Amino acid sequence: MPIKLGRYHQWFLYVVGVILTLSGAIWLYLHYFVRVEGEFGPIHHPSEHLLLTVHGITAALMMVGLGSVLPGHVSRAWSMRRNVKTGIFMLTMMVILSLSGYFLYYLGAKGLRDITAIVHWAIGLALPLLAWLHVHRGIKTRMRK
Repeated sequence: MPIKLGRYHQWFLYVVGVILTLSGAIWLYLHYFVRVEGEFGPIHHPSEHLLLTVHGITAALMMVGLGSVLPGHVSRAWSMRRNVKTGIFMLTMMVILSLSGYFLYYLGAKGLRDITAIVHWAIGLALPLLAWLHVHRGIKTRMRK
């Protein structure tokens, strides 16, 4: 039984992942490095709200995607002991991103929120590289079998 995801399943995860990463990265850039002139002086870029909305929607879609890989892809790979280290690392990072995203939305404590934000941004910006590594290692292990 193959571990490889179907083409549409892969593309769903890739497209959602790209939109999720880009919406977060562009929001970070605009929020911290761009100001526009408002009626009473410099204000945050007006696109920030849209970017956070897109980020939230795609985060929910990524949770659907994550749930969709657990019963087949993850369980079969685990039982076959293939690509387990990067898989566990990916799952761990996804859980941390999900929890930190939730806390960023609902957490009010300023100091704790600031730390949570840094963790979320660092993992979120690194995750595409981690995902590429996981996929690349998976392809290599398939070719050896």
